[in-house]
Amino acid sequence: MKLEELLFRSWYYFRNGYGTYLSFPVSFFTFVSTTYYLAVKNIPFLQGVFAHFYVFVVVAIIFLFPFGVLIGWLHMKRTLAYPTQMAINAESNPYNYKIMPGISSDISWPMWHLMLRTMEKIAKKEDILSPEERKEFEELRVKIERLRKGEVIGVSKQRKLLNTSSREST
Repeated sequence: MKLEELLFRSWYYFRNGYGTYLSFPVSFFTFVSTTYYLAVKNIPFLQGVFAHFYVFVVVAIIFLFPFGVLIGWLHMKRTLAYPTQMAINAESNPYNYKIMPGISSDISWPMWHLMLRTMEKIAKKEDILSPEERKEFEELRVKIERLRKGEVIGVSKQRKLLNTSSREST
């Protein structure tokens, strides 16, 4: 693995681990303690309801969990934020330009390649292909063979941006 790839993988794992497992509990504790000691303790009515910090934490968890679930659901189902995020992920996903390992590389693409070759043989035997269609078959077969060798077909928007920015800096 190249150093650059190792660094980016490490950065990705760090962001996920830190954001999910380290900063979330710290930020939740900061939120409830700040709210309790700066707001609840200074409002007599609330101080009577939440006489102890642990009561406030339990109530906060009981109310914040469903509220967080609702906001997450709205984000996923009722706004354009999630579809936009997925479109960006699809544009930058390198596997949209090469064959994914596993079933795709071991079964799906060999099957497509076999089906294409078989259809091409039948069409040639029946002499029903125009020169343009023969050319399309050949181009498609070459692309599938390149993919099966592990090569990349096409260029993602992310790669285009990286190539453009590296050319501009030189």
